[in-house]
Amino acid sequence: MSNNEEKPPSIKLKIGEDEIKTYRGTYSWSYYDKSTGQRVAVEADHAPPTEMVNIEQGVRVNLIEPVKLNFEKEPTQYEIRVWDNKNVIATYNTFEEIKEKGKYIFEIVGTWEGSTATYVVALDIQ
Repeated sequence: MSNNEEKPPSIKLKIGEDEIKTYRGTYSWSYYDKSTGQRVAVEADHAPPTEMVNIEQGVRVNLIEPVKLNFEKEPTQYEIRVWDNKNVIATYNTFEEIKEKGKYIFEIVGTWEGSTATYVVALDIQ
C-alpha cells in the first residue's frame, strides 16, 4: 500500500460544535506517480509553528467538549506537540491527555507509510 496523493491529506479539527482551521506546515511526502510508474519524494519546509500562527489569537476552546481530529486519510500514527512562544513543552497522543491551560500552539504530526506532515493551530484552552 502506498500513497497515491501528491500532497499530505487535509485534516479537520472539531472541538464541540466548532470546526477550527489548521495550517499545513513542514512535510516529507512520498507517493506513487501512476503516469511515470515511479515513487516521487517531496520535501516541503515551512516556518516554525511559532511563526505560522499567532499564539495570542488562539481560538478559545474547552477540552471538556468532545474533540474530533478527522484526517482526509487516516495516518498510521500521530502525536500532538504543545508549543509555548519558543519551544515544544509537551507531547501527547490525544487531545484528551492535554493538561495545559491558556494560550498555546499545537503541532499535529501525522505519519503515513514513511511520510510525515505537520499541521498547526493556536488554541486558548479554558
